[in-house]
Formats: sequence, structure tokens, C-alpha cells
Amino acid sequence: MRKGGGYAIIKKKKARRTKIYSWKYLLCGLAMGALGALKLWRSMRADFDNGFVMGLYCAVLSIRLLYVALNEDAYEKDKTESVEFRNASRRMFGKWAAVVLNIGGAVVIGALLLTLLNPNLAGIAILLMLAGFLYEIIVNQMVKKRM
Repeated sequence: MRKGGGYAIIKKKKARRTKIYSWKYLLCGLAMGALGALKLWRSMRADFDNGFVMGLYCAVLSIRLLYVALNEDAYEKDKTESVEFRNASRRMFGKWAAVVLNIGGAVVIGALLLTLLNPNLAGIAILLMLAGFLYEIIVNQMVKKRM
């Protein structure tokens, strides 16, 4: 309180604006959130099928992406981890690092295209997709051990 019986002047805190550290993560997070909400809504309208699991996965991924996009510490940590991963993969595979790391994704996309061309080969396509995912997991774990 001030002299003279007046009330103390209370200063209002200025509202902080949210700073966006990565537009790429923000846009991907919003897209994943919309896709997850759509998948959850569609799966709840019908039976609880794999769309429900996909919707939950998209929602969790959306939360992670938005957290990285809006939090400075998480963004810096993610950036340093990606640089370490890239450097470790370059040390392991040399100039072929980009090829080795993306073969699994290419196999999965090829399997999807195979089912579009000939739906009778769905069994082979499923095996190719599983092989592509397994390859990605194995290679990523090998690189992470070297980090």
C-alpha cells in the first residue's frame, strides 16, 4: 500500500505469445491430429477395428510433434539427436547412408504399389511390408548403438 491510503498498483503481466520453433513439426502435428481425429471418429461409428488403433497412434504422434514444435528444449534435443543420428549413419555406411536408411521405406511403398497393380498378390505384399519394417527397425537400432 502507498502512503495516503491508496491501494497498491497491481501490474498486469503481459501475455506471452507462443513461439513456434519448427513450422514443419507444427504442420505435421496438426495434420496428424486431424487424421487421428478422423480415424477415431470413423472407427467409433463403425466397429472397433484397426482404424481405432491407427487413430490413437496418430493422436499420440500429433502430441509429440506439437510438443517439439512449441517447446524450445524439446526442439533443441530433437535437433541434436537427428544430427548425431545422421553423423553416425554416415560413419557406418559412408556415402551410401541415405540409400541404406531408406531401402525399407522403398520396399514398403513398392509392396503397396504391388497390391494396387495386382490385388491377388496381397500375401506377398504383406510379407514385403513386414520385411521393410523389420529392416528399418534393425538398421535404426544398429545406428543408435553406434551413437
